[in-house]
Amino acid sequence: MRETLRTLVDVRARRAGSTRLNILLLVFTLFFAAVFVDMVRLQTTDHKKYDALAERNSSRSIPLGPVRASIVDRNGEYLAVDTPKFRQVRILTNGRWEDTEIDFKRASAIAEKGVTKDSYIEAVPRRYYPAGESVSQITGYVGEISKKELRVMRPHGYKPGARIGKSGLEKEYEMRITGAWGRKLLHVDSHGRFLTSPGMKPPTGAGTLKTTIDMRIQNAAYQALRDRGKPGAVVFMNPHTGAVYAMATYPSFDNNTAVGGFDIETWRRLQNDPMHPLINRAMSIAVPLGSVFKMVVATAALEEGVIGEKDTVFCPGWFRLGRRTFKCWKKAGHGNIAIEDAIAHSCDVFFYTMGYKLGVTNIKKYAKILGLGHKTGIDLPGESIGLLPDPEWKKNFRGDIWYDGDTVNYSIGQGFIQVSPLQALVMANVFATHGSVVTPHIVESGYRLPKKLEISKKTIDLVRSGMRGAVVEGTSVRMLRFPYASAGKTGTAEDPPRTDHAWYVGFVPYEDPVFSFVVFVENGGHGSSDALPLALEVLRKTLDMGYFDDKQVSVKSADPEYN
Repeated sequence: MRETLRTLVDVRARRAGSTRLNILLLVFTLFFAAVFVDMVRLQTTDHKKYDALAERNSSRSIPLGPVRASIVDRNGEYLAVDTPKFRQVRILTNGRWEDTEIDFKRASAIAEKGVTKDSYIEAVPRRYYPAGESVSQITGYVGEISKKELRVMRPHGYKPGARIGKSGLEKEYEMRITGAWGRKLLHVDSHGRFLTSPGMKPPTGAGTLKTTIDMRIQNAAYQALRDRGKPGAVVFMNPHTGAVYAMATYPSFDNNTAVGGFDIETWRRLQNDPMHPLINRAMSIAVPLGSVFKMVVATAALEEGVIGEKDTVFCPGWFRLGRRTFKCWKKAGHGNIAIEDAIAHSCDVFFYTMGYKLGVTNIKKYAKILGLGHKTGIDLPGESIGLLPDPEWKKNFRGDIWYDGDTVNYSIGQGFIQVSPLQALVMANVFATHGSVVTPHIVESGYRLPKKLEISKKTIDLVRSGMRGAVVEGTSVRMLRFPYASAGKTGTAEDPPRTDHAWYVGFVPYEDPVFSFVVFVENGGHGSSDALPLALEVLRKTLDMGYFDDKQVSVKSADPEYN
């Protein structure tokens, strides 16, 4: 019996052991099958993914900044260009590096001796402005991208440390000027130590940016302003297309000192300079326009039927409004005077009368039609809007009502009105083109079709004739020293307690203009004696440049040199 029981136990034990062994064999079989399947998958389907991961773990890259497009004038003269500077790059661990800027002589010496495998000499672009301060307000300058700029520009491929335009054309055409980034590839070991450099993707540059500027005229205009020694601006433009030949503003600054950003000392000096050299006085300021504004009032008076071609106003030398008396610049008065002569001789009383009859609403309406009170649309950043005041503006910003005396002041470009020189040029240019508003532009591709105004030909012709009369026998008679018939209007704007601003706008030749222009001299004195001569000086320089070769010399010249 005992033997029988032992036999039964042994049989059951053998059966249980056999079952456990079979289960263990099954587990091992399934495990190795899974490993085998995974190895097959790694070899056949996922190897590309892991090869890429391995490559990334063993590769690093150093970004190479893009080359910026050259900026040239209409004749191909360089205004801005990238030139090489040199740096010695030493590769550290984990793809980090440090660089030291060196000059060409040092770079050549290092290259001759040879460099270690973990360092190299690299040429990187540096911005250079050959024309310097005479055109720096137009070209602008570049600096290192700020955190705020980077947030906006990162989607466009910009990286920390990138160069970016800070002002002028450099800023306005940033996306057109900048090229594409490159990179230098590095291979490192498992500890991040440099092994080899398999190659590089070089940075690329953009095409040349061609402007409408003629540096010969630009330099002549800047020199005229600098010789005068007063802050101001001179702008010369093609009256038919709006192409700007010169936009000189004085004082200015050398934008080569700003490459990479101004140092603290230079920035403080420029900011604290009482003449404010960083301001583009051609388009970024707004001041009273003085008698140049009389062309607006003349246009409004004719279009609104306030006065006819032959109607006259009597000027005794003063205009009385209630208890207040507004004086004419000519104390003895102009007597009975019609609109053409009133423009030619800049009779204040005539325009006091016209402005009072028109009212502030009509004055503002025609000022806006002729291009004042809003941006001209020039392809440069920082343009001033100016100010065309009205009763609502005065109530909101001055806390006072509008008086008839404000309208009378308004009618001769005084009081609260604020205009930039570029706006004044666009306004005066309407009469050069027989009634069109053009959009000034600096880059050749920036041309826009002129806008034809709904102003009668008769009105345009009368104002044109008045501007011509100012040159022949009126306030602009000094322009007779130029050998081609021109038209113009002087302006002297009060700026108490400082000296008056001096203005002159015009176009030449009268029948088929080559140039329209504006001269503004801040606190410079009188339009006829302090602004007009600068226009005359620049125009004389253009004669030698051949701009008038196909034009007929005026038979009426007050200068014996041309008779």
